[in-house]
This record gives sequence, C-alpha cells and structure tokens, in this order.
Amino acid sequence: MANHRLVTLIWIFTEKFGLIFLSMITFVVFARLLTPTELGIGTVIIAIVEIVGMLYSSVLEDPLVRMERLEAKHISTTFWFAVLISLASIVVISLAAVLYTPSPALQWMTAVASVKILFTMMARVYVVEMRRTSNFKRLASRTLLGKIAGGVGGIGVALLGYGPWAVIAQALIMDFVCVVVLMLADRRRIAFCIDGPILRELLKSGTPVAINVLSSQTLQRGVNVVLGMTAGAHAVGMFNLAMRIIDLPRTAIYNGLMSYALPVFARRIGDPPRLIGMISDSTAISGFLLTPFFLGIALTAEDIILLIFGAKWAAAVPLLQVLAGTAALGNLAMYATTALVAVNHTRVTLKAEVITTLLALALVYAMGPVYGGMGAALALLVRMLIITPLQVRGLNTAIGYGWDAFFESSYRSVIASLVMATAVLFASSHLALQGYLHLVGNIAIGAVTYAMAYSVLHPRWPQEFKLVFTAR
Repeated sequence: MANHRLVTLIWIFTEKFGLIFLSMITFVVFARLLTPTELGIGTVIIAIVEIVGMLYSSVLEDPLVRMERLEAKHISTTFWFAVLISLASIVVISLAAVLYTPSPALQWMTAVASVKILFTMMARVYVVEMRRTSNFKRLASRTLLGKIAGGVGGIGVALLGYGPWAVIAQALIMDFVCVVVLMLADRRRIAFCIDGPILRELLKSGTPVAINVLSSQTLQRGVNVVLGMTAGAHAVGMFNLAMRIIDLPRTAIYNGLMSYALPVFARRIGDPPRLIGMISDSTAISGFLLTPFFLGIALTAEDIILLIFGAKWAAAVPLLQVLAGTAALGNLAMYATTALVAVNHTRVTLKAEVITTLLALALVYAMGPVYGGMGAALALLVRMLIITPLQVRGLNTAIGYGWDAFFESSYRSVIASLVMATAVLFASSHLALQGYLHLVGNIAIGAVTYAMAYSVLHPRWPQEFKLVFTAR
C-alpha cells in the first residue's frame, strides 16, 4: 500500500513538475519576445475563457470522482452535456466580443480562444476515469505532451511577431493535444444520450463545488480582467508576470496534491478523527516544503526578475514580493476546500468564498487606477487574511477540525520560515556576490537555516512524515 501511494504521487508530480519546467521555459521566452501590453492582452482573453471552462469542469468532474459507482449513462450524459454547453458558450462569447470591442483583431482573438472551452470539456470524462482508478501515469503523459506541443506552437507564433496570438495559440494547442491523446488511449464509443435525472443530480451536487471553484478561479482570472478595465493592458502584463512566477509552481503542486487528496479524504469520511489526522499530517508536510519555498521567492524577487526576465520587468518586483507572501499564507489551510468537497459540506464556506472574492475584485477596481498591479496584489493579500480563518471555521463545523489542529500542523514551518527570512535578509546585504551567484548564495543560506530551525522545533520530523505514507 505504501509503495502504491508513493508511485501514485511520483506520477502526479512527474506531471506537475514537468509542467513547471515546460511552462517556465515558455513564459521566459514570452517575457523576452512580447511587450507587457501584448502579454496583458493575451492574458485577459484567455482569463475570460478559462473562467467559463473552470466553472463547467468543477460542476461535472468532482461529483463524478466521488461517486461510488460510475455507469455508462453517467459518462454519456456528462460528455454530451459538456459538448453542447461548450458550443453554446463559444457562440455567446464570440457575440459578446463583437458587441464589447470595436477592434476586429480582439474580436477574432476572443472567438478563437473560446474554442478552448470545448477541448477542456471534452476531456472531463476521461480525466474522471483516470482519477478514480489512480491512473496518473496516463494523466501525466497527456498533459506533458500537450504542454510541449502548446509551448512549441506558442513560441513559434511569438517568433513570427503575432504578439498576443502567441498566448492564445499556446492554450488552444495544449488543450487540443490533451483531449486527442486521451481519446486515442480510451477508444470507447460514447452513445449520444443525456439522462435528465442524472444530469439534475450532477448539477445539484456540483453547483456548490463550482461556486467555490468559481470564486477562487474568478479571483485569479477576474483580477486580470478587472485590472485591464481599470489600469490597462500594461499593468496586467506586469501583474501577470509576477503572478505567473507564483502560479506556475503553486498550481502544479496544489493540483497534484489535491488530485491525490480528494479520493484519500473521501475514503475516510466515516472516521472523522482519522480524517482530521490525515488533513493535519498533509498540511504539516505541505507547509514544511511550501511555506519556505514561497517566502524564499519573496526574499529573492529582485534577483529572479532582473536576472531571468530583464530590466523591462523591474516594476514587477514588489508585486512578486506581495504575491509570494500571500501564497505562503495560503499554505496554512490549503486542504480546506478539498476536505469539504470530500465530505460534501462545501456550503459551509460558500458565502465566505463568494463575499471575499467580490471584496477582492472591488478592491482591484478601486485601487487599480491609482496603484496599478500593486492594487491587485494587495487585494489578494487582504482576501487571504480574511478567508483563511473562515475556512478553518468551516472545517470545524463540518468535521470538528479546530484551531488546535490548525496551529499544530502549521506553527513549525511558519517559525522556521521566519528564522530563515531573518538570516537571508541579514546575510544578503553582506554577500560580496553579484548576479546569479548572489541568488544562489541567498538560496543556500535560506535552505540551511530553515533545515536547522525546523529540526530544532521538530527533531523527529523525518520519521513522522514517513508514517503518513505507511501508517494512515
């Protein structure tokens, strides 16, 4: 059992860290070839399309994953409903673009980008099957192939000088290749059938999940849209570069962890103490790795941006620092939403998710014209400070996961990370190094200091972390 869990996690993170590597290569090339304004335009268009795709995906996918038995009529109903709703959305988005913008170029970019919804939705039933059977090897293969194809296509478009089209081409090609790989690997014939009662049940159980997901995804992608409306495409480009540096590793790591955690948590819903223990252990291990990682990005933000992306992106340095600090705080309750989905209690935080998202977007709208990208970064920080305690309260209501468990799973990584930050800030100004050597020196000092501080707080951490994969 322990070996199976480790193999599963290895395939999950082969996919996710492979994506980080490929995405970083593509993004560095885009940052070199595109202007902030061009990157901002492509980002806003893809953000609008992805919000729609994320909404539909979350309604259908997670409820299917946690079903005890998945039948052919569930598959056919989900697949064909997904196709029909995607086609309707493409028409609506294309018409909205014609009405909203007089620019033919923007109209065409939006219409073409909206086809991504169809590719995303066609893949859902195949992804569900693989998540249910823990076939993460195939999931990893299709995503990596799609990312390679999308990256090559996007870079090719950028080299040809088509600006924002590069961002759109990358997203479209990636999703198209992903769905083709899945359909070739699973050549089932999906009969055209939409079962009304099954569809209603899926929509009923998936809607609260979708609202939660929509809240967070609207936050991530809606910020770009609102910032573009209030501060312009250049501000979106700067903010997006900083956000991408955070989101590339965060999305890959978080999605990998949540893909594994949802079925694991769901199998323990009949034993709340054991479920609470699993959430606490998972949070402790994730915090051990991720809290210093994101805080480290904040500490080395200037070197990262100037050395890798160039001086034209210097204005993104303070944005990256704020966003990295926000990501570090997000580790404290990172499994809350997944645990609530597993026990089917997403409604307990639904209102909080929606209200804090609307608050953040309102702050972006108010501060964007004055502070540009920094207004968006501060809005996300404010939301994180508000939503984290509300998520813990929701877990307490649903399964009895209280503040004692919250602090016990997080305090060591937080304290050790603060010790690390103090050491790096002190040593950085005294290092007689420049360029990449200065960056490497700061990373080395931070890693050693964190490891020592955490070991002092928790000397037996290697043995206890190992037990998570063998005893539970």
